[in-house]
Amino acid sequence: MADLEDVTAKMLALLPADGTPVLNRVMRVMLARHLERAVDEETFFKARDALLAKGVVGRLRGQGGQIFLAQEKAAQSSQPTGQEEPEVWPETRLMKPLRLFLEGSFRKNLDMPAHSAFIIQDTSVMGGHKGKWARPDFILVTAMRFKLMPGAQVDLHSFELKTESGGSVLAIHEALAQTRFTHFGHFVWHLPEGSKSEAKLDDIVTHCDEHGIGLIRMRDPSKPQTCEILVDPRRKPTLPSTVDGFLEIKLSAEQKETLMQAVRGKL
Repeated sequence: MADLEDVTAKMLALLPADGTPVLNRVMRVMLARHLERAVDEETFFKARDALLAKGVVGRLRGQGGQIFLAQEKAAQSSQPTGQEEPEVWPETRLMKPLRLFLEGSFRKNLDMPAHSAFIIQDTSVMGGHKGKWARPDFILVTAMRFKLMPGAQVDLHSFELKTESGGSVLAIHEALAQTRFTHFGHFVWHLPEGSKSEAKLDDIVTHCDEHGIGLIRMRDPSKPQTCEILVDPRRKPTLPSTVDGFLEIKLSAEQKETLMQAVRGKL
């Protein structure tokens, strides 16, 4: 992973000199390419915030968030004074709260037995499968060996994460398309209390239920434990060979070894 000092310096160098804004997610990809190593979101936002604090860059909120090189006196906010802005959560910032929820409450509710495998993988920037909607934001795989019956049970979940403004029927179909490779599809929506987008919630719930897609509402990303499962997913009859090929591409060597040990009952 890239260190904070390198990321901060390179971010400043990569911003267009004419002040053209750059999307946060685009800047993160540019940084990884120029530094020739991954830039995790925590380091990225620390570097960005350090430049904001110095007044050398400005920011545009919403639609994924953008930053730009501040011209003289241009670092002043264009927002009306005396009114507090609501905190903006671009998708990159929502990834960490989602992982914490999956590792915490979601895992607990699965009630997996001892000596079973539980693996989470960020697949949001991974390649490997071509085609529209073939890349979930997270996958989660569990495996356990039966005590009395022969064989083992492997379940693969996919999670499609959307911001407050990204909740739509189209997003549900995106989550559904990802079950071409998985057993369970989930749509995770950051929907704060009092959001204007709450007007769409009933329709989203109905469509998730119709298509067997799980719906997780993220009310407050600063408190991942408050995520709420509104719709439980239904298991898809995805072929074992398809699941196997998907995991072969998406999991690390260490994760694949853990999975195989669980299937063999050797954890």
